[in-house]
Amino acid sequence: SMGPRTVVPSGVRNELYEILRSGASTNRPRPSVPDWIGEMTEHNGTYVVADRKPLQPRAERTRGKLLAAAAARFDAEGYTFANVNTVIADAETTKGGMYFHFASKESMAQNLIEEWSRTVHHAFTDAEAAGSTALAQVEMIFRTLAHRLDANQTLRAGMKLSLEPSIRGARQTYLRWVENTDVLVARAIEAGDVRETPAVHRLAWNLWAATVGATQAIPADCDEVSLSTRIDDAITAHFSSIATNHI
Repeated sequence: SMGPRTVVPSGVRNELYEILRSGASTNRPRPSVPDWIGEMTEHNGTYVVADRKPLQPRAERTRGKLLAAAAARFDAEGYTFANVNTVIADAETTKGGMYFHFASKESMAQNLIEEWSRTVHHAFTDAEAAGSTALAQVEMIFRTLAHRLDANQTLRAGMKLSLEPSIRGARQTYLRWVENTDVLVARAIEAGDVRETPAVHRLAWNLWAATVGATQAIPADCDEVSLSTRIDDAITAHFSSIATNHI
């Protein structure tokens, strides 16, 4: 029987749909699904899966090492130039060990995007729980993410990958967080915390663009200034130009 079910992560939903469709459209058996996905079914038009099957400690360590190695390569070299064989060597495993956990380089990237997406989700929920104004929540979210990106290469890789056009589902993940930020900005306008101007309506997009830009520019940054400071500076500049009151 299935355990607790969760919606298929956005980064892998299309891949799973293709797996289901390819098996359903012919008389051939349904293709196998990567082991970590668990049992899969369709519920009210949405593909859902059981929570990821628990792995033996050694397998869990291998999976973690693969994701860490992939994150390091994606962060430093970009998705296109990162080589699967190099990732496997860095993780000190084998091709068989990789394919036990991940169907492809894209599958590893999708897992990293999902990790980043969970972090963003927690930043939003934590800001909401603080009970602050909508505008204060936006500031809190981006300052929190700035410090987490500075400290965690896996998250930096996941954020960069969310803008990679060749990864299925990546762009939708990025746009979802821009839209969620825009909802908070709209609430701030309604509350009178900011003046309604074209620049304010672009605030969500501009904050995400500044965060991404600062992260992408790390390899070219010759000054010894932290990523979190770079992002904090951008946040401060945007907020000082639009706020009618101090937060």
